[in-house]
Parts: sequence; C-alpha cells; structure tokens
Amino acid sequence: MTMENRDITLLYASETGTTEDYAEELGRTLERLHFKVRVFEMDSFEPKLLLSTPLAVFMCPTTGQGDMPENMQKFWRFLLRKKLPPSLLRNMKFSTFGLGDSTYPKFNWAVKKLHKRLLQLGASEFYIRGEGDVQHEEGIDGTLIPWVEGLTSRLLELFPLPAGISPIPPHQLLPPKLTLSTDSSRPIYPDDSYSENLTLPRGPASFKLTVSQNTRLTPPTHFQDTRLLSFTSTTPLTHSPGDALSILATNPPEVVEEALEILNLGISPDKPLLITPHPSSSASSTPQFITPLTLRTLLTHHLDVTAIPRRSFFTFCAAFTTDETHKERLIDFTNPLYAEELYDYTTRPRRSILEVLQEFGSVKVPLEYLIEMIPKIKGRLFSIASAAEQYSSSPVTASPLSPDPEIQNPDGKKEEGEHTLDLLIAIVKYRTVIKRIRRGMCTRYISTLKPGDTLNATITKGGLGTSSRVVKHSTPVVMIGPGTGVAPMRAMVWERMMEVERYLSPEGGGGGGLKPAKTLLFFGCRGENLDYYFGNEWSELVGKFGKEVFDVKTAFSRDQERKRYVQHVIKEEAQEVWRLVGELGGFVYVCGSSGRMPQAVREALIEVFTEVGGKKRDDAEAYLLAMEGEGRYRQETW
Repeated sequence: MTMENRDITLLYASETGTTEDYAEELGRTLERLHFKVRVFEMDSFEPKLLLSTPLAVFMCPTTGQGDMPENMQKFWRFLLRKKLPPSLLRNMKFSTFGLGDSTYPKFNWAVKKLHKRLLQLGASEFYIRGEGDVQHEEGIDGTLIPWVEGLTSRLLELFPLPAGISPIPPHQLLPPKLTLSTDSSRPIYPDDSYSENLTLPRGPASFKLTVSQNTRLTPPTHFQDTRLLSFTSTTPLTHSPGDALSILATNPPEVVEEALEILNLGISPDKPLLITPHPSSSASSTPQFITPLTLRTLLTHHLDVTAIPRRSFFTFCAAFTTDETHKERLIDFTNPLYAEELYDYTTRPRRSILEVLQEFGSVKVPLEYLIEMIPKIKGRLFSIASAAEQYSSSPVTASPLSPDPEIQNPDGKKEEGEHTLDLLIAIVKYRTVIKRIRRGMCTRYISTLKPGDTLNATITKGGLGTSSRVVKHSTPVVMIGPGTGVAPMRAMVWERMMEVERYLSPEGGGGGGLKPAKTLLFFGCRGENLDYYFGNEWSELVGKFGKEVFDVKTAFSRDQERKRYVQHVIKEEAQEVWRLVGELGGFVYVCGSSGRMPQAVREALIEVFTEVGGKKRDDAEAYLLAMEGEGRYRQETW
C-alpha cells in the first residue's frame, strides 16, 4: 500500500447516532496516519463494493436481544446469502468494534456475528475485535481508547509510512470536511417566518404526530416530573408492543441565543447558508439539513450545543486559540493518558459544549468547522405505552394522581380515521456535582409540547423483540417493569386484554377456544402516591378480569423503613412465578433502567428456579439461558 493508494473504508451502523460519532472520530484518527478514509453507513454502502475493499473497519451496536441495528439490515442480509462463496472476501483485511451493554444477556452479539460472518466469507482479521461496554466506569471510551491505540499501532506495522513522513500530531488541525458560506442572493429570514417557511428533511418511515395531551402524572411536590403524552395521527401507525418512538428534539430559543453569543461567528444568524464538500476532503456528499438553512436553524434543529463534548472537540478547540495556557490545557484533554481528567471535567459534571466554550473564551470557532466540531442532534427513543389498537375499556390517563378530568378520554373514543399513541416519559432534570442544574435536551423539548403541536417521528422495532403481536393470551406472561419501564408493559397488557375480551365475547365463540392464561405484572416505584403509574388502570383490569387473568404486584421502595424492590417481590411470589414460567412455559419480559436492576431480577429468578423449581444453581442458570435462547426471556434497559 503506497502513499498514493493508502485507502481504508470505515463502515458503521447506529440506532441513535452514537456509533456514527465514534466512527467519524476514528476516521479523523486514521487520517492522521495518512490514510484516505471513507466513512459510510452500512446500508448506504453498496455491498458488492466489498470485493474491491482491501482494508475495512466495521463498527456497530447491538440492539434488542442480540439484533442488528435497523440501518445495517440490508447490508447484513447480503452477507447472509447462502450462495456467497467462502472465498468472496479473501482480499479484505478487517477489524471490528462493537458497542454494547453488559447487563444484556447477548452482550455485543451483533458485532460478534458480523465478525464471524466476515471470516466465513474469507476476510482476514488484521486486528482483534473490540467490545465497548456502556457499563464501564469510563463508558465506551474505557474500551475504545485502548482498542484504537492498538489498531493504529497495528496499521503502522502493516503499512509503515515512508521515511521522512510522520503521523499528523493529535493537536494539529485536519482540513475541514465542509465549506460554509452565506448566500447573498437570498433574503434574510426574520424569526417569525420560520414556522411557515421551514421544510424538515423526513426519513422514509417518518410521519407527523399531533399532541393531544401532555399531562404530568407525578405530584408537584415530587422531584420527578413524569409525563403521559398522547398523540394522534392520520397516518396508520403499525407498531407492536415493545416498539419505540424516535423523537428529534430542537434547542429552545434561549439556548440558541446563548450559542450565537458565545460562538460570535460574525455573520447574520438569519442569512441563508450554502454548504458544500471541501475540495480537499474525501467527503462525497453533504448532510441533509432543514431548509431554508441559516445559522439560527442550524443551531436550533441540527447541532447539539448542550451535549457533553468528546475528546475530538478539544482537538479543534486547541487549534482555535492563541492563548498558550488554554492551548496547553486543551491539548492535555486530547491525550488518552489523561482520560480520567477528561471524564472528571466533562462527563462527571455533565459539562456542556457551550460551557466549555464559555470557560475557554479565547477559542474562536471558524464557521467551516462548526458542523464537524459539534455533534448532531440525535433522535431519542421512547417505548410506546399503548397498543396499536386503543383498548376500549382503559382510561387514557389512568393514574391515582388524578390528572385533569377534562384532558382524559375515559371512553377511549377517537375521531374517524385517527390513530393514537401514548408515551410515558420522565423529564430529565438534576443537579450535578458542580451544583449546576442539567436538563435532558429531548425531555426539555417534550415538556414544552402543548395540545395541537406537531412533530415528525419514526417508529423503531423494540428491543424486547416481540413478534408482530404479543405472545398469545393462552400463554402465561410475567412482566417486570419498574418506573417508566412499565411503558411497553402497558402496551402488552392492552393487547393481551383485548385478546381476552375477544375470547369472552359471543363473536369469539362464547368462551370457546384456548383459555386465557395469566398476565402477572411486577411494578416498582418510590411511593404509591408518588409515581405509581397507571395504578388505577391496573386496579380496573384486576376488577374486570380477576386475578387469575391479570394481577399486579407492587414494590413501593420508600413507603416503609426498609427499601423494597421488584426483585424482593419476585422472591415473595416465588411459587406463582415458578408455576407460570417453570410449569406452564410462560414468558418473562424485563424493562427499565440498566445498572443493578436487570442483574438483581436475574438473581431473583435463579433463586426461584432453585428454591421452588428444585434445580441446582448451575441448572437454574442454564434454564434461564435456555429461556433466552428460546425467546422466552427478553430484556430492554437503558
């Protein structure tokens, strides 16, 4: 590989945009080794071009129960073709890196399957597979940084640089990817004209939703503001229990004004912008933006100025300051040896990009580097809390906290041709170690939505991995959904109860057919009068169908002196859990916050299998693994 033919292809898949950020950062690192780097989303890359790709790096996260991300499905189907010869990729050298969560049973399963398949097709590994873990104390960087160091060292061994040429230092600026300039041929757009002039780029599966309600379910005295949002759409919504809605937020006007002031780019924020690939860049296309694009709309709809900056951000900052003290400190942050210091400065206090630019006031960001420096606003996924078909017997905002009855829709009626969808969302707002209040970008946006507001959204296949319909009502199901993890459980309960109603109706045979099996829900929260989401709804269902069809077991952790969580209640209900799961072959679904909960639930189930099921510890663990393999144990955590 000569300097003239020093090519490497970087292919990524990404559900939320995180892997894309890592891929672009890796691309910049490889450019410093004088490689010509091409970065592609997997499904936008023509698979047949793999035959002429001598060197490649693949990066992908794992979704659901070891599944491939949505934007590599087409690429993956090509690789799985049975007619492909085992020597197809014999001319390719490759490496892979996965992004995963070790609380999931199939940790980094997607990248493992991809790596194995590339080997089966004749490709040879030039560097070991890396497996990132969000549960690492330093996040994905804890694994990614040493993997990238090893990868670059290996590349320099395989493809040494000619004498007299050295890698580009980490603090030295690379040429820009894009050229930005104002379009003097078009008029300035005043603030009040944006709403009528803006055209949003919409994906192939995106659709418009109208907010019908945005109701706080928790009392004002409770620290956690949790909302039930209901939407309507004239577009048929085809979703299954466990699916998620992806919402793309915007920065509020006050944040945009702050960004304009701090960046001080010296151009009119409302003058249309022209964006083209830079002549010296390998970029072959321009990202899709809202139109008309101005600096104001760029900061409002595209750039996440409140994000926590990544290491590459400080590389840019160091190049854009003449203050030697600032430059020295910024360069230190780019050094992997100081990863802990970077973490303490950025991630631990959740320090934002704007705050960093404010603290390092000598940094003057050029317009042409703005889009490279600041990450794009990413869609945020929220589990859908309702079935595709409205459950006619359920109040839309059922809660012991009594939302405004005028906002409720107790009879479940809707306009002709109108489709509905609910979300249960905890608004992110907290105080950091440096005593500053932080707000989640997307949930802050969501908290401001009012009835009548519209937004574009997409539906994503759920991580719980349910089929097109939830498991039939004749099969027992145990659901474990503490906190807002109960959202997809509500969708499943609705669907199962509709099946039961059909079974009991005269049209369903007057009770003929398969008898309904039990749905057992374990729910945990802080207090019965604080955050017992859909509590009235659960009581209504128990009263209507009886505990032999639907029952809920609660763990209110702060309502007594000793904390009580869902895993404790699972153990208390060990006999019933074993009957439903062990004796009747039922399914188990787990959803909620990652961390201790998923592992605690697994341990509680293993204890049930040993103490009631009579299994030895090893056999109980093997039984749970077998359930996972059969699709009877599914988990979705965040």
